[in-house]
Amino acid sequence: MAIQQRAERTRREILSAAARVFDGLGYERASLARIAGEARVTTGALVFHFATKADLATEVRGRARAVTRVTVESACLSTEGVGGTAIDKLVIATHALIRLFETDPTARAGERLTRELQSTGPGESRECPWRREVARLARFAAAEKALRPGVDATAVAALIGYVITGVELEMRSPDVRVEETWPAEESREPRCATESGALPGPAEQRLARIWELILPGLVQQPTVRRHGV
Repeated sequence: MAIQQRAERTRREILSAAARVFDGLGYERASLARIAGEARVTTGALVFHFATKADLATEVRGRARAVTRVTVESACLSTEGVGGTAIDKLVIATHALIRLFETDPTARAGERLTRELQSTGPGESRECPWRREVARLARFAAAEKALRPGVDATAVAALIGYVITGVELEMRSPDVRVEETWPAEESREPRCATESGALPGPAEQRLARIWELILPGLVQQPTVRRHGV
């Protein structure tokens, strides 16, 4: 039993290390030796658990899908008791997702690996939990007649997908500060703590300001509460 527990712990450490390396270097530049060093195990021990780099990438992407699914589903459930609309849920889910990307290297690694290993398309949208949830909420918003006439739910889902990907990519640049991209005077409201009690990070501030810009063009009455900021 002790040996089995130790093996499982080693496997988890390897996967966490692989996520950090994939997140920082990408798939092509990552190597089994680099991941083994990050995990503080021998290359032989790593290969015992994962024969190839592709196997590691598959497992990291699976973990990323799981954590993003739980994140967006939990965010949507948090509005159930207060009568949240589909637009409310869409806003709060995207904020929760960006908070996850700001703090979780596995989630970020999943996004990077998806971009590097396969192109975006319908198949990916069905596979990716957060894209699937965004599309579902956009359809619900249309069913609730919350969208402006002529605004297509599919286009809304695509737009939000581009926004999330863009914000996630921008947070990878250490030289970009929120003040440089989004001047403080553009924000009409002070920063407020998130549901967890922490102040929003720069990426989440960017997302909040993007929502301020695009909501009037998407919804009939853009009176959505500012979630997460």
